[in-house]
Amino acid sequence: MAKKITSAYSLKKQKRNKGVHAKSKTSNHKQSKLYKKKYRGQGKKRWTMFVFVTTCFNCEEFIERCIKSVLFQNYKEWSMYIIDDASQDDSAKIAKRFEAQDRRIRVIENKYNLGAVFNKTINFVKHADPKDEDVIITLDGDDYLIHESVLSDLAKVYQEDTWITYGGFQSNSLFNEDFYNEVDWSKSLRDQGFCLSHLRSHKFFLLKNVKYEDLCNRMGILFRYPEDVILFIPMVEMSGKEHAHFLKKPNYFYNVNLNSDSEDKVRKAYINSIMADDLSFRKPYLTKTKEELVNGRCNWPELEQLEITTHTKQI
Repeated sequence: MAKKITSAYSLKKQKRNKGVHAKSKTSNHKQSKLYKKKYRGQGKKRWTMFVFVTTCFNCEEFIERCIKSVLFQNYKEWSMYIIDDASQDDSAKIAKRFEAQDRRIRVIENKYNLGAVFNKTINFVKHADPKDEDVIITLDGDDYLIHESVLSDLAKVYQEDTWITYGGFQSNSLFNEDFYNEVDWSKSLRDQGFCLSHLRSHKFFLLKNVKYEDLCNRMGILFRYPEDVILFIPMVEMSGKEHAHFLKKPNYFYNVNLNSDSEDKVRKAYINSIMADDLSFRKPYLTKTKEELVNGRCNWPELEQLEITTHTKQI
């Protein structure tokens, strides 16, 4: 059988096509390296790694918009963990399409519906393995970032020794103006009702210091939600006024999605007051130094120990 002869032109064309294909997969990686280079050697300034934790349940109508709002950011140093909480629609399928196109996106599919508290703590940390200085951003699968400079603006905030942020947002529902107010530091945070609204972000060394018993109700059963109350009140308490930053400019669109179950915003809003009452019986967290927080050890059980029991025992 005669050997197939490949011309020099064909080899050149194959090489060029291969290069185009490789470029499409690595362009984001190169942009990421440029951002790192930009922030090196500038005194205290340094590049910030943002890690999104995105939970979704039956969000097929919204998840693409959510992911694209991150992809369109002009700051490229980020990763995104999308946790599909056993959706009954094509949410995971849509998310996995983006995962195949961008190495910064990873999709985790739950066998059971486990709830936001479990997913944004134990489940997320198990798969993402974040570093202490990583900035974790909470972005629900039916919400989105409202402009392309959210991360670049946030990176500037974290140059100022910020550990945690909260702030104003836009929504397709009417909310009381208190959702846009700053914390009154002259009062106990737990007596003010919930004012720690989106955009919520924080250093990972804060999250790992939230005690497991504070993720559970008085019977020791892991809460399903509202994770924003359960997690952010302790983290802001540990940060104190000096390291907590209020973002007055809206960066986040909060979508009231009545088709979502575990992430049902209406149900979450309804039980926020109940959660506040439960928190009032718990001991507030003390403000800590960065050294104490970095050296703190997470006391959460292993993922494998909780996944099945969480499915059967959550409220």
